[in-house]
Amino acid sequence: MSALLFIGLLGLFCCGQKSEDKVQVTMIDGISHIQNPENPIKGKVSLELEKTLEINPYSREDIGLRYFYSVKEKDGEVILFDPNRSEAHRYDSQGDYIGSLIRLGQGPGEFQQYHGLRIFFQNGQIWASSSVKRAVFDKNGNFIEEQKLTTAGTSSPSFFVDKNRFISRKSRWTDDGQLRKVVMFDLVSEAEVVFFEALREWLIRKGSSAFNDSWATPSIHYVYCPYTKRVYVAMNEAYRIHAKDLDGNTLYVIERPCKQVTVSRKDKEILIDWAVGNESWKWAFDAYPDKLAAIRNMAVLPRGYLAVYRITGPKQFAVDVYDPEGKYVYVLEFPEHISLERATFFASGFGTQETREDFPVYCEYRIKNLPKIFK
Repeated sequence: MSALLFIGLLGLFCCGQKSEDKVQVTMIDGISHIQNPENPIKGKVSLELEKTLEINPYSREDIGLRYFYSVKEKDGEVILFDPNRSEAHRYDSQGDYIGSLIRLGQGPGEFQQYHGLRIFFQNGQIWASSSVKRAVFDKNGNFIEEQKLTTAGTSSPSFFVDKNRFISRKSRWTDDGQLRKVVMFDLVSEAEVVFFEALREWLIRKGSSAFNDSWATPSIHYVYCPYTKRVYVAMNEAYRIHAKDLDGNTLYVIERPCKQVTVSRKDKEILIDWAVGNESWKWAFDAYPDKLAAIRNMAVLPRGYLAVYRITGPKQFAVDVYDPEGKYVYVLEFPEHISLERATFFASGFGTQETREDFPVYCEYRIKNLPKIFK
């Protein structure tokens, strides 16, 4: 090979690797830290969306959801549920009403209010869980069995890994304050795997008064990716996400330069608008932190990708996307009238909520221009 040809090929190789070279891997205490650039490797992506479904649960007078979360099965079935009222309703892939899933009570398959109801599609079944028990239903909504969850200090399961293991948050009070953990609990062995723990003041306080604000108070965010069998966990105060295996070992740490947003008094009025004009809450504006948290939330995307909601301003965020190796590949831009705040992602896109005449409705959108992630 001539020297000139070799130099040309080397130049092409270097150009092809230029954006990748911006991602640096540093070993700290034997753990890889994926140090990403401030800007994504593949740039910004303005989402091209196609609306595929809309469900207005309030079109039926017998539905009493005060607010709702959603979960979607692979065959298109959607369940909308209220975690406090222990109410859940099923819809088919066309948005037609199937029926109610949950009955109030303490009997088999029944749930009490205010115990944190969660619904899951798991193993071709429907699982309903609270902080005290899990009930299993078949795909037609028929009750099969239930199991008590005797896990003191543990909140309702956030994710089920399998029939016997679930991931949740656990807390207990110590002499120095409240200790919060993200744990996986095994119902058979009663063993716990701790993924993350922190001892903090979790509220904004002044004297004996206190309140929580998710944009500024400390919080632990965590998600489970069934595709990669990884748990991602982060303290919202810094842009640092720990990727863990199911034994609790840290596989790597994702980092990205992130300057926390400084807020003015006017910004604080946007953030805690409920306190504006209320003399008894005037102290809240002085007590409110001058900087917001770094991370608003996290969400698992298809094919092992991860979305991190980075706080960019008062009640504003950007959605950063990482590939399964922890590289910062995209930042998503979405139409102004569509919010990803409470979006649930699935193979072809996401479900979210929009407002119709002051009432929330469930909407689904197909993402057309990210084929590496969405079908």
